[in-house]
Amino acid sequence: MRLAELVKTKASRVLGIDASTNSVAFCLMENDKPLKWGKIEFTGADIYEKIYDAKIKMHAMLDELKSDYIAVEGAVLVRSPDAVIKLSYVYGVVIAELMSTGASVITISPTSWQAYIGNKNPTKMEKDKLRFENPGYADSWYKNKMRQIRKQRTVDYFNKKYGLELDDFDVADAFGIAHYSNTVLTER
Repeated sequence: MRLAELVKTKASRVLGIDASTNSVAFCLMENDKPLKWGKIEFTGADIYEKIYDAKIKMHAMLDELKSDYIAVEGAVLVRSPDAVIKLSYVYGVVIAELMSTGASVITISPTSWQAYIGNKNPTKMEKDKLRFENPGYADSWYKNKMRQIRKQRTVDYFNKKYGLELDDFDVADAFGIAHYSNTVLTER
């Protein structure tokens, strides 16, 4: 289901998913109250063994993660075609397993949920300040540092909002996806 088709849905349980080729972070919310969250690591010597491990682990979690709909983050920038393919494999198996409960799937833009919690793209002033306070690094260092700052802001936001002690960036992103979906896209 595309976001445009969703408009507002009558649902109470939303599962936010942030997957990678090595893990899936999740946050299950009901009426904007976090019920379960965490990160499931995949093991295997290659991507195919990891996909199989993802299927087994997600199947084992079906009852615990049952939701009205699943929100996944879309349009993630990946520079390597090989990484895109492998990420697609993992997302495919995770989503297929979770959909077996009857849940629908929507895709959320990363900028939508990040802006909703007040974590917008860094301003020119913030970038300039970082360069001024940390001179002499490569452009990639500054870009990575700004990414870490934004990720930490997300962690801090949800720790404060829900009185938690999250310390994993991926789990915090899953919170962002679930929170945005549950508060903005769900009709009470």
